[in-house]
Amino acid sequence: MKFFKKILFAFIAFLISDSCFAQIGIQEQSSYLDSVLSQLNSIEDSELRLLVINQQLNLKSALIEQHKKKMEQLEKDFDNTQKYHARLASQLDSEKSIYASLVVKASRIHSLMLQNFDVFSFDNLYKSYRQFLYIKWLTDYRLKKIKRIKSLKTEIANVLVEKDKIAAKQDIVAKQLGVEQSFIQRYTKSRASVIESLKNEGSKATVENQTLDSAKIKQIAGTKESNDEASILFQIQKGYLKWPVKKGVIIRYFGESPDPVHDKVTIMNEGLDFLVSSQSKVQCVYNGVVAKIFNLPHNQYSVIVRHGNYFTVYSGMEHILVSVGDKINKDDVLGDFDTENKNSVLKFQIWNGAQVINPYDWLIKYPK
Repeated sequence: MKFFKKILFAFIAFLISDSCFAQIGIQEQSSYLDSVLSQLNSIEDSELRLLVINQQLNLKSALIEQHKKKMEQLEKDFDNTQKYHARLASQLDSEKSIYASLVVKASRIHSLMLQNFDVFSFDNLYKSYRQFLYIKWLTDYRLKKIKRIKSLKTEIANVLVEKDKIAAKQDIVAKQLGVEQSFIQRYTKSRASVIESLKNEGSKATVENQTLDSAKIKQIAGTKESNDEASILFQIQKGYLKWPVKKGVIIRYFGESPDPVHDKVTIMNEGLDFLVSSQSKVQCVYNGVVAKIFNLPHNQYSVIVRHGNYFTVYSGMEHILVSVGDKINKDDVLGDFDTENKNSVLKFQIWNGAQVINPYDWLIKYPK
């Protein structure tokens, strides 16, 4: 019973935690990569440059689609507003016409009353009284029409202001669309240049140097433990885990992808590759225990954290701040990147026992 209470409390805490909020959006990621690509030559690794450009092209394409959808919606809004304006203008003309006819009718009846009024004639007096009541009704009705005409004029003025606002938004979105399309052209040329240089020098999978050997992970992940509670608590976080870095962009996704240089060759990636800037800190995505720490080439480190029978792997850090056996909470810092003026790559993996799984399914989503 206590076990299920713990799970219930953990689930409630998870629902109200900040991890339920959306991760960094497409625009922020694209802006970050724009700043990176503005100094493209500072990225020494050609393959890393290509990964960054490819992801930026994906982000720019997604932004263009967003802008196009905005433009379509704005066009619909403008068209609906224009139709509404036409209806109001038609109603205003109709009300003005009715009002004019009322003025003529009231004037005519008033003139007849003056011509036929005879104080000594009971019939004329009765008729005049009825005409007087009718004129009073016409006067009240005219006042209502005047009020309606003023209301329509105010509403039309507001609609015209709204039309101007929509038109201004259309101009802004059109400019944004043009900017993103110009970026697409520029980055497409840069991509072709980098691919050509890779062909000349031979494709080198230097990014993979930051990856921990899968066999070593399987050796650790294959050892099951009886802590089912930790496994279940981790499992209910699926789709809501925060990213291991606060500011970063995914430049390579899980699974097979075609090699950009060699035809009919695919590259298998067992995790997600995040491009991170200098001074970035790597945070644990959920509570666990540090199971193993490995030294990687180029003075980098990999940390494996156990969450019951699940494992999260963080590879490529330049410094580590934890030790084997440490109990780690969500958001605790595992290590960092401190190389100045250099973009680094963090490789993040999730294992269920000895089976690697797609981390993208477990993290808070943003559109690819």
